[in-house]
Amino acid sequence: MGFLLNKLLKKQQGQAIAEMALTLPILLFILLGIIQFGFIFNSQIAVAGAAREGARLAAVGAPDAEITAAVEQILAGVALLDNQSTSVTPAGTRTFGEPVTVEVAASTNIVVPFFDLVLGDSFNHTSSSTMRVEFVQGGS
Repeated sequence: MGFLLNKLLKKQQGQAIAEMALTLPILLFILLGIIQFGFIFNSQIAVAGAAREGARLAAVGAPDAEITAAVEQILAGVALLDNQSTSVTPAGTRTFGEPVTVEVAASTNIVVPFFDLVLGDSFNHTSSSTMRVEFVQGGS
């Protein structure tokens, strides 16, 4: 009787190993996908926040160079973010009460294997924010 019980347990252990070998790659792929999605989502939130902060600076009279530097500083700490660009419209001088738009573009590098086949080497983000000019340098 003990012999049959040992033989039955060995068969079940082999079955568990085989099931684990089949499911583990799928579970790891899903886990890595969740992590990559987290990087992409975090980058999108950072780009949107940087655009809002840039538009706020533009609305209170900051020059374009200061706006670009502030946006770059906000995005500097974001993991896997690359190819950042900032544009301010209208550039240079602004008129009180008129809208000013700051557009920020960046891309997140794809690090999970096989996801680059679907998404490419990077995932592009763009965000723009528009605010009314509240203060103009020079007192206008």
